[in-house]
Formats: sequence, C-alpha cells, structure tokens
Amino acid sequence: MPRSTEREPAREVSLRVLLANEPRSYREGIAAVFRQMRPGLQVKVVEPEALESNVACFVPDVAICSRATGAVRDRVPVWVELYPEYTAHAVASEGGRRTEFAEIQLLDLISILDRAAGPGQDGSPV
Repeated sequence: MPRSTEREPAREVSLRVLLANEPRSYREGIAAVFRQMRPGLQVKVVEPEALESNVACFVPDVAICSRATGAVRDRVPVWVELYPEYTAHAVASEGGRRTEFAEIQLLDLISILDRAAGPGQDGSPV
C-alpha cells in the first residue's frame, strides 16, 4: 500500500489569555465577552493572587491583570495592566512596546487580542 506524502494540516494553536484583574465582576465580564466575540481563544480566569503560578503553568500569550508582576513582564509577550490600584488608566505592553490609555475600552482590549493572534487569526467574522 503506497504511503501518502501529503502532510497533515498543522493544528491551529489558539491564543491563551489569562485574566487576573480586579474587581472580579470586571474580570468575569471581560472573559464572557472574549469567549463570545472570539470563541477560539483559551480564556482562563484566576484570582490576582494566583497570577504568577498561572503564568508558569498556563503559559499565556496575553495577560490582563491589575498589577503586572515581574513574571508577567518577563514571560508574557502581551500584557495589560488594567486599572492598577483602582485608578482609571491602563498600560498595555505588546512585544515590549508600551501604550498608556487614559480610559481603555473593551474594543481596545479586543484589538490587543487580535494583534496578539496575528494576521487572519483574530477569530472575527470574515
């Protein structure tokens, strides 16, 4: 029986997103919107105290947190510090490029996810 020389298609690897921001209602609401608008994402929601251990075991591509720890800054390619110390601003780092937001919007977060996923991988309708 002849062997096929065709390669199996590469499995699509979904973007891993870790949410560990306060307050909990924001964290859970953002996760629900991400899951609805970008169903291909792997979204994990944890308490802020569990952020560092989940950076190590979940290995997120994107982290959204209230305080970007050393582990987040060193290991996560894209992170958003959302309302640190309950202030009204946010800081995003995408591959080391930092952007400050006076008032970040949900669509800004979706755009950050889409850029992290790369061209054609955002999961949005074509």
